[in-house]
Amino acid sequence: MKQSKNKNQKKYGEEFPNLIPSTRGLDRKSLQLCSQIRYTLEYAINTALLGEYGLTVLEVVPAPNTSHLLVFVQSFDDLSFDESLTLEAELKNQTAALRIAVSESIHRRKTPGLSFQILPRMP
Repeated sequence: MKQSKNKNQKKYGEEFPNLIPSTRGLDRKSLQLCSQIRYTLEYAINTALLGEYGLTVLEVVPAPNTSHLLVFVQSFDDLSFDESLTLEAELKNQTAALRIAVSESIHRRKTPGLSFQILPRMP
């Protein structure tokens, strides 16, 4: 019997077990949609914000279902409280542009809404 993952290999959400909800219990299509949107947003966020913050998308999870998604982002740099508030406001302002990027990459009748949560950088 083969193991699909190395025992030492971590998934993105394992760094923040209490902050990122579990994807256990979601069907294959929901997980596939979240994964596809995560890869799209990885590029689109840095393009929309002109690479100013150097963000990475850790996880995309349904909140409460696939009609609205919660996106967990993290900066490569340490952000002060004021900088994280500014980043959150900029992400909120760019939500429409990010939804357009998502709609171009997925094949659904309706594009899901997006909410963002900024996670602190782990040392």
